[in-house]
Amino acid sequence: MSDQQATPGPDVATLAIAILGGTGDQGRGLARRFALAGNPVIIGSRSAERAAAAAAGLGADLGIRGMANPDAAAAADVVIVAVPWDG
Repeated sequence: MSDQQATPGPDVATLAIAILGGTGDQGRGLARRFALAGNPVIIGSRSAERAAAAAAGLGADLGIRGMANPDAAAAADVVIVAVPWDG
């Protein structure tokens, strides 16, 4: 057994999460649940307008943002790809 202390990682509750393909049912469901848990959430889509509409549809009080996929991925600490298998 080592006497070294484990280095604590980041507080996962503060990590920004981007969900690419977030306008679909699974993506919106994940976005809502992560936002309710307190994470900053970004919905990504091929269309920034569609992403913004999906984010707004989940409730402005959750603070979910919508962006084009490349912008969402660049702005997040964690990226989830929630697209259909064929995608």
